[in-house]
Amino acid sequence: MNRVSGILCPVSALPSRFGIGDFGKESRVFVDLAKEAGFSLWQILPLNPLGYGHSPYQPFSSFAIEELYVDLDALNAKKLCKKAPDFRQDAEKVDYEGIRAYKEPFLKEAFEKELERDPGCLADFIATHTWVLPWSLFMMNKRRNAMASWESWPKEQQEMISSYPSLTPEEEKAARYEIWLQKTLYEQWKSLKDYANKKGIRLIGDVPFYVGFDSCDVWANQDSFLLDPKSKEPVWIAGVPPDYFSKTGQRWGNPIYNWDLLEKRDFSFIINRLKLNGELYDVIRLDHFRAFDTYWKIPASCPTAVEGAWIEAPGYKLFDIFFKEVPNLEIIAEDLGDLRPEVLVLRDHYNFPGMNVVEFTFHDAELVKKPGYDRENMVAYLGTHDNDPLKSYFSLLPKEEQAAWLKALDEKKIAGTDINDKLISYELALKAKYAIFAVQDLLDLGTESRLNKPGIIDDVNWTWRMKDYSALEAKVEHLKSLNAQYHR
Repeated sequence: MNRVSGILCPVSALPSRFGIGDFGKESRVFVDLAKEAGFSLWQILPLNPLGYGHSPYQPFSSFAIEELYVDLDALNAKKLCKKAPDFRQDAEKVDYEGIRAYKEPFLKEAFEKELERDPGCLADFIATHTWVLPWSLFMMNKRRNAMASWESWPKEQQEMISSYPSLTPEEEKAARYEIWLQKTLYEQWKSLKDYANKKGIRLIGDVPFYVGFDSCDVWANQDSFLLDPKSKEPVWIAGVPPDYFSKTGQRWGNPIYNWDLLEKRDFSFIINRLKLNGELYDVIRLDHFRAFDTYWKIPASCPTAVEGAWIEAPGYKLFDIFFKEVPNLEIIAEDLGDLRPEVLVLRDHYNFPGMNVVEFTFHDAELVKKPGYDRENMVAYLGTHDNDPLKSYFSLLPKEEQAAWLKALDEKKIAGTDINDKLISYELALKAKYAIFAVQDLLDLGTESRLNKPGIIDDVNWTWRMKDYSALEAKVEHLKSLNAQYHR
């Protein structure tokens, strides 16, 4: 089994001329640097349209791609829009609303010109991406309702999913714009993925288990979720119960699937999501994998996640059907947290690699010497997008715990200039076939670079970005030597 390594970095955090990463030149520079440093994997977060709190885990669609990632320079090169001046290139944080407003006129211009050149340019995309028709109606209505949630739209717009042919010319144009955006995004993403693959970099995509309530997924498939038939609001919602992280659990608010109906339909809604992601990425990571075994069902009336029940999900039936259709897709199971043994049995039945987050497991693995943390069929991380960067995490440990960690690393003869360097080497030395590092840890950054603090909505989560690649470029030779030393 080849042991390889990779970098975890969302597209949004890449440098660019426009204050947010996109599918253009700088993303290819990132691929080049990763390759030069000896990495062969790039893990990103969901690319879907950003919903509540700019979270990629509450998207407006499981199928569409966020329009902010369009490369304006590529559109200019095709003479579809004028050259866009730099915009917030050196900003410390991503300004989602500001960038969205800045890019829109250039996108509208490119849309007008491409359809003027070739009025039938959308036909092939519509034929091969049938989800884009309901998506175009959803976004058209969402924009004209000031982005309000779909259950608050006028009744005729809520019901428009079944009346596409009756659009006015103005509505038709607005819907075609949404289709054009997705065609452009899919073309640009395919170009970037092809570039990465030719460089020997495989892409890992993240697939959330649940979908957001305010999404085209729910609006266009209401019977697939447990909603109140009158108000359309969820009757039951998703989350996890109280644990050592939270006394009241985590109340995510996502609607719960109508599993009985999904099973009658051979799980087509979920399987289509997985299939599409299998085409967008080389490997997919299933977020909240445990819900394929059992999921926490919370009454929507409960303000916390304290009330609820674990309900069994038909995971084996779903994956058996899926792998008949897509036999070779590589899947990573996010198996973190307090799990019942059956979750790991399900994981191992399909030979999915699980996850080892060193920030959480180092004490048990190296100080207490519990077995099971150094397996081959594993994906090792120092931390994920939800964790404090390693440097900050370690600094907050009790002094005696810090000393114990350093002593354990010395006993294993793990070299390094500081705790970050030592733990990067420690992870690379593990048996795990994948060793993946958040780019912030490779750059030795602290809590100021944390990407997400779960359970809060603010103007900091999801906004961290690199202004340029100078710090990463300075690390390339060292990282290359480490990857070679540990045969990654």
